[in-house]
Amino acid sequence: MASQADRSDAISPLLIENVDFDQLRRHEAEWRDLAARGLERNVFLEPGFALPFLQHLRRPKNLRFLLAWRKSAAGASGRLMALWPIVAPGAPGAPYETWRHDYSCLGAPLLDRANAASCLNAIVGHLRAEGGHAPILALRQLRRRGPLYSLIADYAGRQGLAVEYAAEYQRAALDATAAEGEAAWPIPAKKRKELRRQLRRLDESGSVSFGVADGGEAFNRQLELFLALEAKGWKGRHGGAFLARPELAAFARTMTRTLAREGKCRIYWLACGERIVASNILLLDADQTFFWKTAYDEDFATLSPGVLLAMQMTDALLRDPRLRRVDSCAIPNHPMIDHIWREREPFADILISCCPGGELALRRAAVRERFRRWLRDRAKSLRTKAQKIIGSRNQRR
Repeated sequence: MASQADRSDAISPLLIENVDFDQLRRHEAEWRDLAARGLERNVFLEPGFALPFLQHLRRPKNLRFLLAWRKSAAGASGRLMALWPIVAPGAPGAPYETWRHDYSCLGAPLLDRANAASCLNAIVGHLRAEGGHAPILALRQLRRRGPLYSLIADYAGRQGLAVEYAAEYQRAALDATAAEGEAAWPIPAKKRKELRRQLRRLDESGSVSFGVADGGEAFNRQLELFLALEAKGWKGRHGGAFLARPELAAFARTMTRTLAREGKCRIYWLACGERIVASNILLLDADQTFFWKTAYDEDFATLSPGVLLAMQMTDALLRDPRLRRVDSCAIPNHPMIDHIWREREPFADILISCCPGGELALRRAAVRERFRRWLRDRAKSLRTKAQKIIGSRNQRR
């Protein structure tokens, strides 16, 4: 179903189409073209990543996709200018959520770089027309230093739209333009000495080797080894490994192999003899890279194979002239990567009122969202404590 992009702008050159997943798949070529010229590139919303997720894993019942098309001279839709995934409110006063799935590390929708402001205006105008009194739009995992965040802040200021923060946080990142070698690693000399000692001890158990796979049978083999390694560790014990559920495994295999064929996925690995002891999956998008998943062999935990692989991988990334920045995709204050990569990428989760004068409704929505997150984090903390207690009791038995 198509609608005028912004009813307050009769000469808008954009047409908004509201489609479901099956309809979206018919526009894969246009979607792929838009992803390559987006204001803020987002590999997690490209067809190679998002399609396998949407095909294999559960989607929100009220998920749809707002497509902004440039109208042709005859008034029909022409080039795709924006793709904004939206989850409609499930209750009065709840916001429209910009959809991002649990395996995504960025929340930026796709907006044509040269027409981003018009696309944003068209999307907000559509929600304003559809949403009744003071609709609210939520976005998560926005780069504070990214072009989309700047565009939204400028647009809200010019239109008199209120903005509230649901959360602000940072995660580790690597400046891949820095000089390579240990001088680029902000790790104290004492810690580096300890890591070299652990590497020597690991080598005593079997010749240590490091490598990378980015396509073909070598990639497929390393992917299966990664999946098995992950399932063997703590994620497997808690049901979070890809192999724990057939649909998760299907998504992981389809997505990584698809992106590898496009030159957008690599697996770095560390082996002790013939045994893989650590493995990392990285996703690439132009000059930026995402350290997406990691696994290590807990039988070698005292020798820190995950840290040793991260160090070797860091050196390899610093030697790659195509890369500019690597996002750790890690939680804030991560106990491993935060001590290796000392740069911090600031992020924000925001809510924006789609209408001037919606400040009160926006503040209420922000308070509800912050309280919901507090409850979630509290419940997670209690679960973690309970698991540690149970694990300690089982070890004493």
